[in-house]
Amino acid sequence: MKSILIFAFLVITKGALAQIVNSKIKAVYPTSYYFETQRMQMFRTLLSNDNFLPTPLGERANEIPLSTWSHQIGICVGLSRFVYFDGGVSWMQNGEAYTFESLDSDSSFNYQTRYRYLALPLQLKMAFGDQFKFYGGIGIVPGLYQDYKQDLQWTNPLGAKYDDVVQINNNMNSFQFSGLGSVGIEAQLDNNYTIRFGALYRRQFNNSYNPYDAYVHKSFGWGLNLGLCKKL
Repeated sequence: MKSILIFAFLVITKGALAQIVNSKIKAVYPTSYYFETQRMQMFRTLLSNDNFLPTPLGERANEIPLSTWSHQIGICVGLSRFVYFDGGVSWMQNGEAYTFESLDSDSSFNYQTRYRYLALPLQLKMAFGDQFKFYGGIGIVPGLYQDYKQDLQWTNPLGAKYDDVVQINNNMNSFQFSGLGSVGIEAQLDNNYTIRFGALYRRQFNNSYNPYDAYVHKSFGWGLNLGLCKKL
């Protein structure tokens, strides 16, 4: 009988401790879903594809960064007292721009190129704090190519202005893979809602174009994110 009582006590104690530990984890990292928007300053590396026909960069060497918007929905799940998983679905944009203005006339030429992806950002994050949490994370971003858009604007030597949109590019890689790092703060608004603000850096590892294109193109950039989380 004594052995039975000791065994029952140990089982009950173990269950109680497990509930306490789990309640502490949930109190710090409750499962929640979120919506987030990101403003990124996107750059790119562009090299001649030596595996195909080496082609000079020409005026593309003078391309400049482009500011883009990306939007994301996702879920956060606590894994331990300080660690949680952050995964979601993102409508993600990369891109670059070009601008030229003649010194001899009113002619000019500009374009903004955007590459759009349906992406799955996956991060492992650590956070410290209570009402205000400071977090940092690292992860990967696989993505499927969706579409291409290039907005063009030009002015002829007489000052007449024109514009056009190009939305067909058959030289795109259907898959892109990037690394992602983020830091920021989370502020608890009430028992159900949390707002988060941070900075992030993203770098693409593979070529945006297919293997037979004249160039090897990889995007990278940094920016700010703002999101709203709701506890499940």
